[in-house]
Amino acid sequence: MSKVIKTVNLDKTYKEVKAIDSVNLDINSGDICALIGKNGAGKSTLFKMLSGQVLPTNGEIELFGFSKNELSKGRQRIGFMIEEPAFIDNFTAKQNLEYFRIQRGVVEKKRIDEVLDIVDLKNTGKKKFKQFSMGMKQRLGLALALLASPDCLVLDEPTNGLDAEGINEIRRLMLRLNEEEGLTILISSHILSELQLVSNRFIFINKGKIVEDISKKELDEKCRKQIKIQVNNPSKALQSLEESFTDIILTVLDGDWIRVENHLEESASLNQLLMKNGVEVKEIAVENVSLEDYFLKLVEG
Repeated sequence: MSKVIKTVNLDKTYKEVKAIDSVNLDINSGDICALIGKNGAGKSTLFKMLSGQVLPTNGEIELFGFSKNELSKGRQRIGFMIEEPAFIDNFTAKQNLEYFRIQRGVVEKKRIDEVLDIVDLKNTGKKKFKQFSMGMKQRLGLALALLASPDCLVLDEPTNGLDAEGINEIRRLMLRLNEEEGLTILISSHILSELQLVSNRFIFINKGKIVEDISKKELDEKCRKQIKIQVNNPSKALQSLEESFTDIILTVLDGDWIRVENHLEESASLNQLLMKNGVEVKEIAVENVSLEDYFLKLVEG
């Protein structure tokens, strides 16, 4: 599988603060890869280094096999949406894209109509940019990223500020671009539930470091159902369960709760065992682990 984006020991230091710390990325052709991290974790800095807006302190970037002095050739095949483009308020969607087409040297003028059609803005007519809804503005940003017919999109918070309908539109568009046009997509968003719906790979970043890189299948396995049991004596419950189930995975939580991550089909047996050993079971709950919960557990422990 061909590599679209690759970084080797990539660093970015501002004064004495490491914004990006020895990051090694391998984004494969056809991936929809989610980059997940808190504000200030390094997502935007990493994207800006990929686009050339920020220079690395150390390390290497390779885009479509191009590196060092030829990086610009790789960047020509990527559409970036990192910061809100400086669209002109009194221009229509078409006029704005024509302005950027000339500025960026995109040869084919017909491409404007093509990308407006892709993002469902072809029929906005004489409506000015300042009259656009937030969703329309975000879709025009995507149209601009698509203008040069890229093979890859790098999108930083493309659903920022959107309502539920706008988020759904962006999600459907990304899936269509990936499935029908074959675009590779690297995306960040603070709406983790949305990333889980579109991505096939998840990279977690914390304090500038990659802390985990897993496939959707692996993430789904880690976010599978779990049992939570509230008891009157957690230490006794822990001992009883570990003696009877040698492979059981347990965590003691606040409020006298115990989390059981396997033996999920045996909740009744777990309950009976605890009661038999003199542990009062106050409540048993079976629940799914959300991507948000998994992320917080990963970065906060």
